[in-house]
Amino acid sequence: MRGPRDRTAGRGPSNGEELTLHELALLAGGAWRVAETALARMLLDARVEIDRHGMIRVVRPRPRDEVEAVLLAALGPSGTGWLGAPRAAFGTSAPACRLEEDLRGRGLIVGGTTGPDRGRPLLLPTRLAVPLLILLAVGTARGAAAAGAGPGPALLLAALLPLLVAFVLSRFGTPPDLVVPYWRPAARVEPLLAALRTGAPLPPGWRLSPDALAPAGRTTWAAVAAAGVRTLGRHHLTTAFHGAGPRPPRPRRSTAAPRPGAS
Repeated sequence: MRGPRDRTAGRGPSNGEELTLHELALLAGGAWRVAETALARMLLDARVEIDRHGMIRVVRPRPRDEVEAVLLAALGPSGTGWLGAPRAAFGTSAPACRLEEDLRGRGLIVGGTTGPDRGRPLLLPTRLAVPLLILLAVGTARGAAAAGAGPGPALLLAALLPLLVAFVLSRFGTPPDLVVPYWRPAARVEPLLAALRTGAPLPPGWRLSPDALAPAGRTTWAAVAAAGVRTLGRHHLTTAFHGAGPRPPRPRRSTAAPRPGAS
């Protein structure tokens, strides 16, 4: 099984800088774009099924590389689940960190930090923190009442103490941001992404790997990585990833009657 990038890209003036499909997706939209593009490719390869509600089912668990392996493993033994599970799993995975570190080392992304330091995990998961804060509020109110405090001060303490504890916990741990990266593409990458989004020729000094140039319906996977799954023109897939939206308008058919004598 291949990693996200197993070879060194040509950096000579004649070859230009080569980017793989996963690298393009990371530069264009962060870790979620990488997961989105990989899942869409598995869908078109008939290896997974995705309905418009965001439910995914594995048909053929055959990952091409580490990125796809992380996405499939996030669905568990049943091979079914919501799209949010594989996307979130990849955002904090080792392949995602390696992709980012490689692009940073080549000077293609700037700013922010790489790897687990960019976001510390919460001290308590939300599903545990909320019930504990509720119990703390109830216990504080009962303790204040037993100490002889009136209803007003007891309720005030019951509200303030959990808020203080929640604030302290939030200062010691912050969840990683999986949607908006803390870094940005380098300035020289922007013309490349703009060309892929508009269908213009590639700027000089860039090359794309075969997996990025592979056809994806009427477009290429490089365009999907740069602009998102909307580029594929599959409304149910766009709805699954980004929610319901207006369908693109269909071209109108001409209903005018032919003029006499027109052949």
